[in-house]
Amino acid sequence: MQNDDEPDWGRMVDEHGARVLRIATRILGSVHDAEDVAQDVFAEAYRLYRAEPVQSWAGLLVRLATLRAIDRRRRIRPLEELSDADRPTTIGPFDISVANELAEWLRGAVGRLPDQQAAIFSLTYFGQQSRDEVAATLGISPEAVSTALYKARQHLMSQLTLFNRGESR
Repeated sequence: MQNDDEPDWGRMVDEHGARVLRIATRILGSVHDAEDVAQDVFAEAYRLYRAEPVQSWAGLLVRLATLRAIDRRRRIRPLEELSDADRPTTIGPFDISVANELAEWLRGAVGRLPDQQAAIFSLTYFGQQSRDEVAATLGISPEAVSTALYKARQHLMSQLTLFNRGESR
């Protein structure tokens, strides 16, 4: 095709339409969306031709089909939250073993806390109760819960330091 002459658009669509449609369909997974993209591609190719000569119609149409299909895919792709089951995990047998050992240690260490601190810590972290719920359960003020929880965490942190050094069991 010469750049001086108007291209035969019917022949152009016949020659390249199936390829444009195939590319768009593979990217989008929908023939209906691919047909819309194909129309957009040929309309854009016409606008580009009017602006400057086209070196390779096949190259231009393939590139436009790819870019426009990707653009459309980005617009129509539903955004979904990942659930915990969808997230990749890097937890292996060693990590599970360490977690089990630490959980066993924590249960033992909580058992060595003063009664009120142990109860508050357990209700907060194992029972997942709020400060107000723990206070209502134990019949104490929310401030007393906060104070006891702070002391329990401090005691457990100091014991964890000893545990990491291998000095405590």
